[in-house]
Amino acid sequence: MKEGHYSCTHFLWDSEDRQYDIYAVWNFEKNYPDMPDYWHLISLDVMAQEPGAENIDLSLKEGGSIWQSIEDEGPTDDIQEVDYVS
Repeated sequence: MKEGHYSCTHFLWDSEDRQYDIYAVWNFEKNYPDMPDYWHLISLDVMAQEPGAENIDLSLKEGGSIWQSIEDEGPTDDIQEVDYVS
């Protein structure tokens, strides 16, 4: 995998079992051969949520509870390189 930005989708559910689809952008950095590579979370955005679901934008900011949870989880299996070409 080459260094750069990658995106993936994380799925969260609130206490009332409403689903949130979260778009995450990660930065991948190669490390020294004897050290593990590094993933750094860059941003989070809600892509979809069920009608009537609570606004979770504050928890998506760096240091928020959802940010920390997703950062601990790491990238998901659907990770793809970000294409910035419009």
